[in-house]
Amino acid sequence: MSHPTLLSSTLRRLTVAVSLVTSTLFAALAAAILFPQSAIWTWALLFFLPIFWLHCYFPGYVSYSPTSFGRVREVVTSPRAVRECVVCGESDDSGVAREFSTQLVAAGIPLATTDRGENEYCERCHAVEFSPDDEVARGEREVPVPEDGSEESAELND
Repeated sequence: MSHPTLLSSTLRRLTVAVSLVTSTLFAALAAAILFPQSAIWTWALLFFLPIFWLHCYFPGYVSYSPTSFGRVREVVTSPRAVRECVVCGESDDSGVAREFSTQLVAAGIPLATTDRGENEYCERCHAVEFSPDDEVARGEREVPVPEDGSEESAELND
């Protein structure tokens, strides 16, 4: 299941609006106190971002690493009865459901969910598709071909 986005409910919208206002006020106040003779709005803008992030962090709106920016894909796998496998079409009482979501994230805060879905696999197809031992099936890397001890392979290894 995907993380709730920053503005996914009325209470969250209200909390973010209050956080925006208070973060702006605290940033302007901090800039005025720390740098009274300089351009206050430049410093206020620099103070605003970390203060606003902390306002989002404490209520639990930061769902990812603070260095996460852009699109983040998350897949949650859970065992359950499957009505129809997406690979073979069979039903299975000991199948696996994979819920996936792609979210637009800024500083670890999910802003919007761009893609969401679910795939159901029977136990046999899930073992073939997502086997931890079969890296080629997952497309991660090629399995090296074993050397047969021929002269050609011996020359290449020298």
